[in-house]
Amino acid sequence: MEENEFFFRIKIVYNKNVMRFLFRIGLIIILNALGFWILDQKIFIETFQIQGGTQAYLYIAAIFALINTVLRPILSLITLPLRILTLGLFHFFLNALLLWILEHSVNFLEFFGAQMEISGLATYILAGLGLSFLNAVLHALHE
Repeated sequence: MEENEFFFRIKIVYNKNVMRFLFRIGLIIILNALGFWILDQKIFIETFQIQGGTQAYLYIAAIFALINTVLRPILSLITLPLRILTLGLFHFFLNALLLWILEHSVNFLEFFGAQMEISGLATYILAGLGLSFLNAVLHALHE
């Protein structure tokens, strides 16, 4: 095998892995946007509201993916003793905290005219539970 052919094969494998990674991120963002749309339009009609149309749902889902990627591992590590003491029930409050951070981030940045409003602790917890369920299904389908 020639040296150039070897590097060409490595480049093809690398490109396939990059494309698979980008496809997975896009799928996560689209399914989270669908989850936010379901929460907004079908489940929590008055206490969970997103203004700005389809672009807003995609933008909010992308910010949510970024927050989950960066902050969730840090907060999970910090709250580990509380999750052990409560036998995992504190995880629901962690999801509510991440949604609260998402709401304030979206309203602060205001890209694409997106506005998000969540009213009440119960809505935060139940919406976090719904999004966790959606992400668990997505993860199970990926495996």
